[in-house]
Amino acid sequence: MGGNDGVIFDGTSLVADGEGRIILQAPPFEEFIGTIDLDCQVTDTRCLPGDDIETVRQALVLGIRDYALKNRFTTAVFGLSGGIDSAVVATLACEALGADNVLAVMMPSPYTSRASVEDSIELGHRLGMKVIERPISEAFQLLRRELELPEPKAGGSAHAVENLQSRLRGNILMTISNAEGRLLLSTGNKSELALGYCTLYGDTNGGLAVIGDVLKTEVYELARLYNREREIIPQSIIDKRPSAELAPGQFDDQSLPAYDQLDPILELYFEQKESPEEIIAAGNDPRLVYDILNRVESPANEFKRRQLPPTLIISRNAIGIGRRRPVTHRYRRQPS
Repeated sequence: MGGNDGVIFDGTSLVADGEGRIILQAPPFEEFIGTIDLDCQVTDTRCLPGDDIETVRQALVLGIRDYALKNRFTTAVFGLSGGIDSAVVATLACEALGADNVLAVMMPSPYTSRASVEDSIELGHRLGMKVIERPISEAFQLLRRELELPEPKAGGSAHAVENLQSRLRGNILMTISNAEGRLLLSTGNKSELALGYCTLYGDTNGGLAVIGDVLKTEVYELARLYNREREIIPQSIIDKRPSAELAPGQFDDQSLPAYDQLDPILELYFEQKESPEEIIAAGNDPRLVYDILNRVESPANEFKRRQLPPTLIISRNAIGIGRRRPVTHRYRRQPS
């Protein structure tokens, strides 16, 4: 049982009888010693795992802990945005390494809402985690003017100036990691990484991608799991409309399909390895299916994914090591 790079071994060792029936199975994610007399008739004594999202939580916590300790890290740092992804990574990291060993960095820009700052501070208070604020507004405006880039506008698509903010944050985090010897945790989820909704050398920076194999809908499930007994992650973080906050009035659903539509299609494509025709036959809109799959297979997006940090693997077909594709190709999923 343990983690090695992104691969997580969950335990659950087993004993089977001569007919292949499992008669003893160890519990997942904990050390276990069991004895069995091979000459005796025994009944089924398996330790069955709990619900799926609890198994995911246990796997990610073990993966963070083992990756850090086996690579001689005792502390971690990450960017805290006030959004659901970084909130879940914060909670996982505090469970894995202890809140005293986790540093969250809030880096507001001119487009960061006050609610995001307040939610980040409140999350840090609830977790007992140190949160520091390093505003990027002054550095961003200085570089923007030096590079003669326009101001981001509501509804615009000035990717260069938007990504400049993310890369400034990535530089700050890498510098803290370098100066203090902390493991930098990346907070991108599988849904957004699959479609290239991330900034190379910005929010993709890191030593470990904690939720890079976790779909966005599963990220919400993890948040709700942590809040079952008491509200650890502020409900305002869970309820807010997802946004990168890189431009005025910017929200994820302006660039991505709704996650409850996107994730089932990604699940069928990645996990079940179904063809576009099979995915459409399952009741999905053909235009949406081809739009998503063409973005997944885009050379530009594969180029980004090639440069991700090691990712904790919880699925059968993770981005990266579990799904190898050439960057240079002209392949597109198109209707027949």
